[in-house]
Amino acid sequence: MNGDKTEYAYSVARVRALETGLLDRGKIERMVEARDAAEALKVLGETPYAAAVGQLASVYDYESMLRRELVAVRALFWKISPHPELTDLFFLKYDVLNLKLLLKGRHLGQKTDDLLVAAGTIGPERLAAMAAADNWKELPAELAAAAHQAGEALAEEGDPQLVDTLLDKAYYAYLTRVLGERGEEFLRALVSLQVDLTNIKTFVRVRHVVGGDAARARALLPRFFLPGGRLALDYFLAQVEEPLPAFADRLAKDALGPVVGEGITAWQREKSLTRYEKLADDFLLAYVKKSRLIAFGVEPLVAYLMAKENEIKLIRIIMVGKINGLPAAEIRERLRDVYA
Repeated sequence: MNGDKTEYAYSVARVRALETGLLDRGKIERMVEARDAAEALKVLGETPYAAAVGQLASVYDYESMLRRELVAVRALFWKISPHPELTDLFFLKYDVLNLKLLLKGRHLGQKTDDLLVAAGTIGPERLAAMAAADNWKELPAELAAAAHQAGEALAEEGDPQLVDTLLDKAYYAYLTRVLGERGEEFLRALVSLQVDLTNIKTFVRVRHVVGGDAARARALLPRFFLPGGRLALDYFLAQVEEPLPAFADRLAKDALGPVVGEGITAWQREKSLTRYEKLADDFLLAYVKKSRLIAFGVEPLVAYLMAKENEIKLIRIIMVGKINGLPAAEIRERLRDVYA
C-alpha cells in the first residue's frame, strides 16, 4: 500500500465499533429455532436491525431491508474511507450484477428495474441509461470493453451465459490489476483465493456437463476460466482425465486443501456443490478475519463489508427456509460461519 496507513485510523475505529453489532451465533441460532418467519424477524428485531424490521409491511419484504443494509455500508464507506476509490473496488461487483441484468433484459425485452441493486458504484438509473445508449465510457476500461463485447455476443449468439462469463472475467482482471498496482497484497491474495475457488467449482461442473469427454472439457474450460488466481488454466487442463479425488489429493497440502477435499467428497455423494460453496465462503471469511490484527489500512474495511455480506446471506437463508417451512436442521446445514 502506498501512502500513510495511519490515515485509516478513524475509519478502522468506526468499523471496529460496528463489528460489535454484527449478529453472533446465538442470535442466528435463535432465528433458526424460531417457529416461523414472523418469529425469526422478531428475533432480528432485537438487534441493530430493529428499526429496519419495524418498517417491514410483511415477512416477505425482508429482501428490500437486506438491500438497504448494503446500500448503507457503501454510503458509510464513501464517507469515512480516506480512499473511497479503493473500497469501491469491492462494491463494483454490484455494478457487474446490474450490468448482467440490464444486458440480458435489453436482449429479451424485459424490464429489470426491480431487480437492480443500488449498492454499486454507479446508480442503477445511470447504469440503465448507459445500457440503453450502449455507452460504457464511465466504466473501467476492462468492464467497458466486456460490456460492449457481451452486448454484441448476445445479439449474435443469443447465449445469456456469455454475458456472465465476459463480465466476470473483466471484473477479476480489473481487480487483480488495480490491487497489484496499488501494492495491496492482502486484498490481492483475497481476490486470488476467490478466483481459485470459483475456477475449481467451474472445473467440477464442466467435467460433469461433458460426461467424461476430455476433449470437450479442454475446449470449454478456457471459456469460463477466470483470471487472477494462483492455479493456472494449464493446471486444470492437465487434470481433466484424472479422477476428481486425485485432483483433490494434489491440493491436499494447499491452503484450499480441506475445502476441496470435503467439497469434492460431498459432490461425489450428492452431485451438489452446496457443501463446497459453504466451505468456500467459510474459508474466505476466515481469511479476512486475519485483518483483526491490522491496526491501520483498508483491510479492516473490506473485512467488515464481507462480514456484513455474510450476515445478510445468513438472514436470507433463514428467511427463505422459514417461509418455505424447512426444518431447522435443514436450514442449519446451509448456514455459513459468523464473523462476530
